[in-house]
Amino acid sequence: MREKLSIYKFKKIATESFRNGLRLHFDSILLYKNQSYPSAYQLSVLALEEFSKSQWVEHYYYTSITNDGFPDKEFEQKWLNLLYFHPKKQRAFFGWGISRDYSEKFIESIENGELELKKQKATYVGLEKNRRNINVNSRISLPSQVKLKDAKQMISLLNDYLIDRCDMKSFYEFHFDIEEKDDLLNTELYERLNEWKHKSRLRKVPLFKERLKNSR
Repeated sequence: MREKLSIYKFKKIATESFRNGLRLHFDSILLYKNQSYPSAYQLSVLALEEFSKSQWVEHYYYTSITNDGFPDKEFEQKWLNLLYFHPKKQRAFFGWGISRDYSEKFIESIENGELELKKQKATYVGLEKNRRNINVNSRISLPSQVKLKDAKQMISLLNDYLIDRCDMKSFYEFHFDIEEKDDLLNTELYERLNEWKHKSRLRKVPLFKERLKNSR
């Protein structure tokens, strides 16, 4: 029996995670249009986590095949377990230099775990926790406290991210290092993404297409 992940499964997980992220992204837009803002926000964060997992697996795969090969079983198991830890995936999404595109205050909130906390608030009714104890004197948290602007901002962040990937592929003729994943950045996807007209206002660096236009 195989003890380590096969190359086929590396590529499959990266591709299918990205595909699933796209599904969640467009589902969140449908919920937003139906004024279900807490659920739209929750699904949007889940989409971010899937895109992050896809990116992380692809990075691990590509660096392994181009450097000294895949690490040993013990290291691989520790790394695979990180893919099930939501705050790690949220922080990893903004790795590989992407954090420079966004405001420092927003990135700090991601690193402090605020995104995961807000996702939980968008999902469950509950009380605040003080370390391991439940604060019985805290206000009851309700998903309805997550508003239109919260869902719009998160959806917009991902929509801009995806538009950037498509524009980069169009310019360079490829973007991802896994061909099956790269094939998902197609004309149909680009047209669907451009139906969303809102911006997150979290970026401090223009989108790729705007940067190209300004450099000419």
